[in-house]
Amino acid sequence: MKPHTLRTLLALTSAGLLLTGCAGNVVDPAPIETVQAKAQTGKAKQPDKPVPMSVATFQALRGDGLYYFDNAAPSRFFVSESIATNGRWPVEEEFRRGASHGFTWGSGAAAILRNGRALDPQAAESVSVEKNGDVILHFRNEKNSKETLTLRLKLEAYDLSGLPIGYYLVTRSGRSTPAGYFIGERYVFPQGSVGYRAVLTTPKDEVIVPTKQAFSGSETIEAFSQRFTKEIPYCLRYIPGKRSEPIGLRFDEPIQKKTVKQKGKTVEAAQKGEVELYEVKKGTLFCAKEKERSIGEADWNLRWVNGTRTISFTFPEHLNPEDYGVAKAHRDALRVALAQEKAGKKTKLVPARLWLAGKPITDYQWRFNRKAAEAIEAALKATEEKREAWEAKQKRPQPKNK
Repeated sequence: MKPHTLRTLLALTSAGLLLTGCAGNVVDPAPIETVQAKAQTGKAKQPDKPVPMSVATFQALRGDGLYYFDNAAPSRFFVSESIATNGRWPVEEEFRRGASHGFTWGSGAAAILRNGRALDPQAAESVSVEKNGDVILHFRNEKNSKETLTLRLKLEAYDLSGLPIGYYLVTRSGRSTPAGYFIGERYVFPQGSVGYRAVLTTPKDEVIVPTKQAFSGSETIEAFSQRFTKEIPYCLRYIPGKRSEPIGLRFDEPIQKKTVKQKGKTVEAAQKGEVELYEVKKGTLFCAKEKERSIGEADWNLRWVNGTRTISFTFPEHLNPEDYGVAKAHRDALRVALAQEKAGKKTKLVPARLWLAGKPITDYQWRFNRKAAEAIEAALKATEEKREAWEAKQKRPQPKNK
């Protein structure tokens, strides 16, 4: 295996194995410091905010690098070589098999589509450094595209010393994880703990598949539009919340492929149009309108993106983006989309996101330096029994109501 493709896949049995100084020598975790959860008044104590620090992105990746926790599963991302080859430093990673690691695309991705083929969104091979200090992450594209697959990375560093550990174990959208919940305010970071938030930008529009479990039930964009020109709308995934109002869309008429002549060749023409939007019912097996009255229109745009046939939607400003599955912080960067993915000789239309070029997205899941990671490991160990008991309970079949 070439140095620039080195990736350490570990079937880890304990979180502490990521913090070894060398093979087989487990470093003892840092002492856990407890914190009083409530003030003398009995009211919940408001935690202090982390203090911004000045740390160059590339320097944060050197040596021990960054530690990351997918709930309780740890991973490590680092640059170990002291000399670059052709301006690039090879990346190494340590992670549990099957666990999320590296850096996210958009708000999370199971695949990136190039020429209709799915690429691994976590297969970073090397990094290079820009004049402004930003780092470019270079990903393996498996010859599915002549274009390079890259992300621009800027790390925002914060001093976490004395702050509650549990608050910083969150998902990529900033929601609490079971690991973070059980640690809570019981333990705090020791002095010297640094946390990082990643701000990522793509140099060109990219088609992202958020999850491999989602499907549209159609093979092509035309077939999809044909299905949803009648009474039943297509229900969009939404972000659950107290005020969430899920949305469905319906085409006025089916889309038909159109072609034009370019330089003597017949090529497909890009198309635009509108879909009607409706409030839809929650908790139903099949999508159904809540009300017959339309709540507005969204613009659709059919085009090829990096060799992948894609239809994306732009929604009215007055709508809550979480009602159509996009976090408010990502409204300007992400478009709801569907894309034709090739699977062997077949094609399937999959729910997707279109990440617009030059639009930054902050990954709210924290990365940590070694000092902070050691404290997290110790806190995870101290709360392991309760956390695992709760997780096991969630997996048990729930009794049906009589």
